[in-house]
Amino acid sequence: MSLAEAVQTVRNAARQRTPLFISTPNLNFLIASQKDPAFRNSVIHSDLSLADGMPILWLAKLLKAPIRERVAGSTLFEQLRYSPLEPEDRPLRVYFFGGPDGVAEKAANAINQDSTSMQCVGYCSPGFGSLDDISTPELLAHINASEADFVVVSLGAKKGQAWIERNRTHLHAPIISHLGAVVNFVAGNVQRAPVWMQRVGLEWFWRIKEEPNLWRRYFSDGAFFLALVFSCLKDMKLNKAPKNKKSPPKP
Repeated sequence: MSLAEAVQTVRNAARQRTPLFISTPNLNFLIASQKDPAFRNSVIHSDLSLADGMPILWLAKLLKAPIRERVAGSTLFEQLRYSPLEPEDRPLRVYFFGGPDGVAEKAANAINQDSTSMQCVGYCSPGFGSLDDISTPELLAHINASEADFVVVSLGAKKGQAWIERNRTHLHAPIISHLGAVVNFVAGNVQRAPVWMQRVGLEWFWRIKEEPNLWRRYFSDGAFFLALVFSCLKDMKLNKAPKNKKSPPKP
């Protein structure tokens, strides 16, 4: 779907209190899904799966899959934060779960100071414990007590998706998604790439400038992507190759 349709889908879910688990597959998601069945299933189980990365669009074009445009999770969040509300809508109530110490609080303050379409009603940075440690009844009750519409999770993709799968039926918020970089973008700790870099698929280059420790991940992801493209091209060539016809049997 388009970005505008995704925004409307989220607002409808908030208005109607309809469960909406959003996954945002990018290249890193795609790679993890090839190797980890539980992670792959978390994407399959989501109610809405948005093409977050340009490599997904490039592969879709190569395979003639009907993906119309990139809908990055960060862009979706920005649109929900700044685009005008319909008369029947109230500001979207957001809860940040995860992120480095102090960053979620900073993001919450930023939203509540300059947004009319979104309100942050709570945050928690649970640290680096196990899924058991960060899935206690007390933590879930704290989230529910905020009466949030949208729980934004930031725990790292694999852990975040696993946490959502484990806990979403216990949460009252209708909308939930792992949007790892959003809390840093909103807090201002990391600047997002210029729009032109996002459009041509160079956002990864900017992210390395902002967060140098990401270079290993992007290098590994890039190598996997090239191998995947060559594999797709090879399969397409084999499928297009003319089949040798057997001669009819002699009478």
